[in-house]
Amino acid sequence: MRYHFDATEIEQILPTLQDHYLHNLCLPERLLDLVFNFILFDNGQKKISRYQQYFAIKKTLQRINHLEEGKRKGGVIWHTQGSGKSLTMVMLAQAIAMEKSIRNPKIILVTDRIDLDDQITKTFRKCGRTVENANTGQRLIELLESKGDAVITTIINKFDAAVKKLKQPLSSLDIFVLVDEGHRSQHGMFNIDMQKTLPNACYIAMTGTPLFKKDKSTALKFGGIIDSYTVDQAVKDKAVVPLLYEGRYAVQKVNESPIDNFFSMISEPLNDYQKADLKRRI
Repeated sequence: MRYHFDATEIEQILPTLQDHYLHNLCLPERLLDLVFNFILFDNGQKKISRYQQYFAIKKTLQRINHLEEGKRKGGVIWHTQGSGKSLTMVMLAQAIAMEKSIRNPKIILVTDRIDLDDQITKTFRKCGRTVENANTGQRLIELLESKGDAVITTIINKFDAAVKKLKQPLSSLDIFVLVDEGHRSQHGMFNIDMQKTLPNACYIAMTGTPLFKKDKSTALKFGGIIDSYTVDQAVKDKAVVPLLYEGRYAVQKVNESPIDNFFSMISEPLNDYQKADLKRRI
């Protein structure tokens, strides 16, 4: 040990990659930021954000403070499956709520399935965040019009009732809609109803599905890609196991004779037209 430190006086020792990582992590402003803003308790278990979550949230905060055509600019956070998107949403909602430049933000988490809605609601509650679930269109209207600061969770089809019953659209620029699996739900009438209800809201989508050609149009619809964390990166970080695909051809040989005989037996009372119709249905 002593020899190592004595050698530093004789020859220059260049910093290693680990030294760079430690320096970046332990910069006073970053370390304090991580301690204050990026640690939460998930059902009593203390968790700190991973690097892709940290930088995605930082990039998002920079994005939403930029006005484009009188509205806050949103976008898509594309993080692969298994990267902790639910906790990213919790920390992002907290970061928006604590952003000094945004006064009285209203945050709405939108999913497209009941099980996802239940999951994200439970995740927020486990992490000690105040959250209200809008399980009906009427409840969604009440929460949207309320002065409360709780995060609202709902399913996208509840906006159908909201757009019909709401007296006038909510035009605040400080409404933030976080959409889970945005590539699935942002087409058709449900999306139109949401846009009518919240015309000036800032929309931020989360997705873990690879962005194919049609999904890239969804990214542009929200305002472009904010941050990406690919499968290759996750595998390299050992956050997920690699996906291996092996093509298989199933050799099948169907003995048609018994099937034809059985069909003839059960269809005996039918005429030719009815038999043909039954075959099509089968």
